[in-house]
Amino acid sequence: MASRPQLERKYSREYYREYFLNADADHDGYLSFHELFDVLKRAGYKDNEAKLKVYFEKYDKSGDNRLSLSEFLNAMDVVPENDQKAAMMRKCFQNHDENKDGKIDRNELDQIYLEMGKVMHPADLDRIMKSVDKDGTGALDYEEFIALMFPDK
Repeated sequence: MASRPQLERKYSREYYREYFLNADADHDGYLSFHELFDVLKRAGYKDNEAKLKVYFEKYDKSGDNRLSLSEFLNAMDVVPENDQKAAMMRKCFQNHDENKDGKIDRNELDQIYLEMGKVMHPADLDRIMKSVDKDGTGALDYEEFIALMFPDK
């Protein structure tokens, strides 16, 4: 069985507080819809703008068309863990697709493992790539990458 990096991440209120502060582009202590939409897209969320607008309006309890930190944290408390993991995986894929071709090649995969503290033998990397690269391109598309990270799905 192919070894896979452990990409689990704990989503705490502190993590989301930092996320909020980084997303607050104008540093006014609130997130506008566009600030939220932009940062979520960069983080790998795939929901369309209309769907996100519905959530935004639901959690904008003050009705001022912006989210305070507490409103944002309350919204993040209800995001399903699987959605959080999926977004994290999309972001990991995007970050490591260095040449932006929509694929993770052997060298990019090696870098992922190195960042996780795992030095892979070249033969092991070749074996992993061969077992997961179902279309034979020599690189992993997003679905193949997910199959490697979550082999039970």
